[in-house]
Amino acid sequence: MLSHTLITRVSGGLVQSCGHIIPESPVLALGSNLTALCILNESCFDFGNIYANQFIWKIKNRVVPKEQYHEINRMVSIATFNYTSLLATPLTCSILADGQIEQNIYGITVTLGLPPEKPKNLSCIVHQVSKLAYPMTCTWNPGRHVFLDTQFRLKYRWPRDNFPDCIPKDVNNSCTISDVQFFVNLEAWVEAANALRKAESDPVVFDPIEIVKPLSPYNLSVNSGILPTVLKLSWENQISAAVMKLKFNIRYRIISETNWIKVIVLVVNFLFSS
Repeated sequence: MLSHTLITRVSGGLVQSCGHIIPESPVLALGSNLTALCILNESCFDFGNIYANQFIWKIKNRVVPKEQYHEINRMVSIATFNYTSLLATPLTCSILADGQIEQNIYGITVTLGLPPEKPKNLSCIVHQVSKLAYPMTCTWNPGRHVFLDTQFRLKYRWPRDNFPDCIPKDVNNSCTISDVQFFVNLEAWVEAANALRKAESDPVVFDPIEIVKPLSPYNLSVNSGILPTVLKLSWENQISAAVMKLKFNIRYRIISETNWIKVIVLVVNFLFSS
């Protein structure tokens, strides 16, 4: 947002500005320095004897001490701010015109913030949501609040192919890729960027098949076997054994007991007897 104008002349309904500030609405790191120039245009001199030593700088209507600025020539005043954390919006320059009337020349918005930190703790998991759908969600620590609009992008690629970035929606610490391919290594990393700089996380490399959280088995049934000490368990699974080798943890307990007994078994089909 700019505070346009302002020694002005009205002619035929037109309003003319006669100066500007450089830099134009900067984005600065908290604690950094700022040097700004207020530059008059030739049209300013239509209003009388105007000189740069008549400049007045203000921070949100508070006058800047004269020790912080001086004229370079008749048309330019330079101001230095050694600690931008004290800056506020708007930063304006004015001039004393004939009759000692203070006229605003120009104003800028100064935006303060911090560069993004390196995203950390990137991890991913593939959730099976149906027999054929395997979206992958990656999460990370975005770091401190930086007071600036900062965009995070999840980047990923195969050894020879890049994919479109995954851009988070309404959050800054996770993103979901709609579908992934198995049995090929995927490299993923996070990029954080704002007006001050970019920062990237350390990359992680993995085969998505290694991080799948499958849907739970269903239609569990328990039947007595041939012997009274044998139970036959059967269930249906929602992931093909051809896709991955599955490990099932089977727990059971005697009704009168509180402790569960665990049986771990690797199966190819979905029938287990014990």
